[in-house]
Amino acid sequence: MFPVDICPLTLIDTHTIKPVVFEQTDTIPAYAVLSHQWSKIGAEVTYEELVLVQSTTYQKSGYQKINAACQKALQDGYSYIWVDTCCIIQKDEKDLKENIPKMYGFYQNSAVCYVYLWDVVSKTQFRYSEWFKRGWTLQELVAPRTVKFFDSHWQYLGDKHGLREEIFRKTTIPPDILSGTQSVQDIAIVDRMTWALERKTTEKQDLAYCLQGLLGVTVVPNYQEFWLKSFNRLGRALLVKYPELEKELGVSDAQLSDPDYSFRDCAWQRLMEIRDEMLMQRLNLARTRKARNYRGFNVQKDTLF
Repeated sequence: MFPVDICPLTLIDTHTIKPVVFEQTDTIPAYAVLSHQWSKIGAEVTYEELVLVQSTTYQKSGYQKINAACQKALQDGYSYIWVDTCCIIQKDEKDLKENIPKMYGFYQNSAVCYVYLWDVVSKTQFRYSEWFKRGWTLQELVAPRTVKFFDSHWQYLGDKHGLREEIFRKTTIPPDILSGTQSVQDIAIVDRMTWALERKTTEKQDLAYCLQGLLGVTVVPNYQEFWLKSFNRLGRALLVKYPELEKELGVSDAQLSDPDYSFRDCAWQRLMEIRDEMLMQRLNLARTRKARNYRGFNVQKDTLF
């Protein structure tokens, strides 16, 4: 979906755990990325803290997480890694506007994505991780070619290809997408939108911004605006690119121009109906196949006697 040259210009050197800034004209080296749930306020490490490390920085859970990810990347042969908490200057509006619309491309063009599940201590807990309920992690699951999952002790759980059936049951994302045998662009835009249902973000605006790469539109982030306006801007961008959504979701450009209209509420309600219909169709199909297999078994059994 994104050109291969859409890569981050700020990476962390996995040997020194220091940020390295590349120029636009530079060839960006192969890099890993870290997908994770943000810790409580103050626990994550910022760009500024990595530039000038204080003694207290080493004690932060966010730093320990980055350090462990760097060690994992080094073991896999990567000298650089990208981590959203400290490779984007969070308090710099220009940096946010420049990088957030490209983040899907950053993950898509990475060599590998490490998913750190702090709330998982065994494989049996995998599907219950809060990671599956977060907004930003949706693109971090879908975009990269290779996604490796690790528990709270950095023990390997498997990759998205091997775990695709379990992830499918949790997220409704088709196994062929997770295995890389089918392109995201082959999936209807409405179906892609249903993957975001029931996901949450800390900042309400982010639930609109985190979907832009997955849905193939651009919505410049503005954290000063009311979150309903962020969703309406997403809706307007979607209608421009996918005019069929006006009929499928029952949304018009005139409605999106109304400051009291909520694309988030109205579209999500229709998307839940679409998802439920889709899941019911899959259930009926599975029952039909099971019934056919059962009848086939009886036929084979009868021929044996």
